[in-house]
Amino acid sequence: MIPLKILLVVAYFVPEIGSAAHVYFDLAKAFVKNGHEVDVITSYPRPFNLGGKDIGKNLPLNETIDGVNVHRCKHSMQRDNVILRGIEHFVLPSSYFKTYKRINKKFDVCLIYVPPLPLFYLARKIKKYDGTKSVLNFQDFHPQELTDVGVMKNPLWIKIMEFIEKQAYKYADFITVISHGGIDYIVKRGGDSNKIKHVYNGVLLEDIKRYITKKDFKKREGIENKFLVSYAGILSPYQGIDNILDAAKQLENYGDIILYIVGDGSIKKDLEERVKNENISNVKLLPFQPRDEYFNIINSSDISLVSLDERMNAPCLPGKMINLMGIKQPIIACVPLDSEAGHLINNSKCGVVVKPGNIEEFAKIVLELKNNDKTRKQMGLNGYLFLEENMNLEKNTIIYENIFRMLFKN
Repeated sequence: MIPLKILLVVAYFVPEIGSAAHVYFDLAKAFVKNGHEVDVITSYPRPFNLGGKDIGKNLPLNETIDGVNVHRCKHSMQRDNVILRGIEHFVLPSSYFKTYKRINKKFDVCLIYVPPLPLFYLARKIKKYDGTKSVLNFQDFHPQELTDVGVMKNPLWIKIMEFIEKQAYKYADFITVISHGGIDYIVKRGGDSNKIKHVYNGVLLEDIKRYITKKDFKKREGIENKFLVSYAGILSPYQGIDNILDAAKQLENYGDIILYIVGDGSIKKDLEERVKNENISNVKLLPFQPRDEYFNIINSSDISLVSLDERMNAPCLPGKMINLMGIKQPIIACVPLDSEAGHLINNSKCGVVVKPGNIEEFAKIVLELKNNDKTRKQMGLNGYLFLEENMNLEKNTIIYENIFRMLFKN
């Protein structure tokens, strides 16, 4: 097979420590391992998405990391509130396109992480400029998710985003989605089912095996005698983290159970205030952690949590699930029962699904699993076996390569 010149576009990339950054870094490394030439266009890292030794570090705009050529774009937009973050999404296509022209390389194909939804216009600019076709990889569905949880309320902005969304579905060269329900979602909004494929986010199993060796978080925190339940991820209105705090209050009388919420986001201050004002004694909040420490925390946990707001109707799949399944973690998912996350957990038998708002059931499940080590281990194993079959990045890379070659030939 002739190697391809592949461009990846993603708004977040290493050394940022969010899910998107590492999903695409792992994917880029997998393409390099298969002999392809890989470039990445991304934004300059945001301080709030950095951890440990990377905070305050000056990073080059261009560098090669593990064989991946990374091109970072600086732009003047601040992200101090939701409105500015939304405006930034419309700045990125032009900013990234300037970098694309500066790279001065003809790529065989481009893979773009969406959202931000306006990056569809980048795909269109690139195709018009030099004929390079793009695959839009929809990880989340905007504006649906934004309107579901009330982040986007302005009718004009909603109509603008819906217009862009329909254009993207209609005119994309090809689309990939990370959940089965994503295909029907896009087809109902004008997409061509012949140009859409479901591909899970994947992990390199060899990387996961490396991370599971470290498991000293409880010892360092002085909680070796505690049953640790953790949530590690973004703290935004989409996650419904209040359910976790409500369940923690139900479990306060059980002195050997402690809950850690690890991450950052727009609702972190609200959560901190709730913990303080309501004196929730069995909850501790930590900031985003470097990748090694993130895996140390979930690997040290007895149960890991996945949470989504009950209003979330779009077919999304939380990025953290592949890591939890790879670490063989039993999962309690406080998510809508008919959600993609709920279906995945039930199908793989890697955990238990509880409806958001059913706090008594949530707390009851924690207690039941706490007292059943065998069930927890079996759930963890079930999740790993499902991941090995369906979310193995080496297999998924081949799927993408086939899509790329099909586009390149046509």
